Amino acid sequence: MLSENITLILTALLLLGFIIYYLWDVAEYPVLRFHESEFSSQLISETKQLTKRYYPTVWCFNQHLMLFLLMFRESKSKPFPYDKMELLEMKDGGTTGLAWAGISTVNQKDDTPIVVVFHTISGDEQDIKATVSHLRKTYNWIVVVCIRRGHGNLPLTKPIINTMGSTSDLKEQLSHIKCQFPNKPLLGVGISAGSGLLARYLGESGAKSMFQAAVAVSPAYDIEKAFHRVHPVYSKIMGQRMINYFLKRHYETFANVKGTEELIQIKSLGEFQDKLHTISGFKDKASYYQNSNPILVASKIKTPLLILNAADDPICVNQNVLENLYWLESLKNTIHVHTKRGSHIAFFEGITASSWSDRLIGEYFLSVLKIGNGKPTYQVGKPNEQNQINLGKKSKF
Repeated sequence: MLSENITLILTALLLLGFIIYYLWDVAEYPVLRFHESEFSSQLISETKQLTKRYYPTVWCFNQHLMLFLLMFRESKSKPFPYDKMELLEMKDGGTTGLAWAGISTVNQKDDTPIVVVFHTISGDEQDIKATVSHLRKTYNWIVVVCIRRGHGNLPLTKPIINTMGSTSDLKEQLSHIKCQFPNKPLLGVGISAGSGLLARYLGESGAKSMFQAAVAVSPAYDIEKAFHRVHPVYSKIMGQRMINYFLKRHYETFANVKGTEELIQIKSLGEFQDKLHTISGFKDKASYYQNSNPILVASKIKTPLLILNAADDPICVNQNVLENLYWLESLKNTIHVHTKRGSHIAFFEGITASSWSDRLIGEYFLSVLKIGNGKPTYQVGKPNEQNQINLGKKSKF
């Protein structure tokens, strides 16, 4: 009897200790960094999730467990039933795609927004299906996924692939979307590598961007450095994934392209990116990064932008974020959201491990539309005016 009581007491103490640890070290308010302005203050006030604690899933808050659960769910869940798949021929003869959801009963005259989503480094319209499904079910917005050449089931009609995507292709895709729905505001969401393409487009376009607002989830910032910082296990796995997904699937197309055999021998993701110029249409590594690296044009972004990073991300690591705080904290109309937990694009919360980031995306866009009534009413603060908010205890990252 005594041993049973001791066991119960020890169990209760362990449980209490875990609860204290979870509330003290795991569940925290996100750290917000932004350029002080009336517009940013309104957005933060309207987007309630930004001012509340983020409670990572209690049984799955480790970054590796989160990432495993994310991949497991993607592989086991049913494909999302898109309404329409479009193949687009680019000016150079390449092929990209658009996967549409929510256009079966679309009203051309209303101002229902279109959320344009950019998928991951070796993904397609299905690997971001959870985000698409959430936006459709919760807000009934139109969603379209921009599929990059060489991804998914698209035919590779020209031997050129850029894992980060091409802003030239994207501009043609956006023009096609806008031509079909000229009166509907566009909202952009970039997931992982897709956030790099989104940021590159926003920086190149500046004030001429077609987006009313955008969200970048788990961006890597300077991709020339970031891909070499990926956790070594994931780097090796993702490097092999690049070989299988792009080179072996399209081997007949790339067989006679100089540099293909060398790419097939790589051992890491960083090495693959450094040698990608051979199959992406650039003369050398420097030219590739000069035309693909989002960090080179990020300071020119004018579109309202929400950026989300987790400090425990093993793929787009925290060092990438810390190196770029000098401009993140001063870029007008941009809010950087920094969480302690969340892993890479997972950000699970609650017992059922639902997506905190998907909820944040929807709430942020709703706030932008509410404040601006669907119009770009950006307001900027005074020069050098910056702010940082940590609504909880002092951040440890």
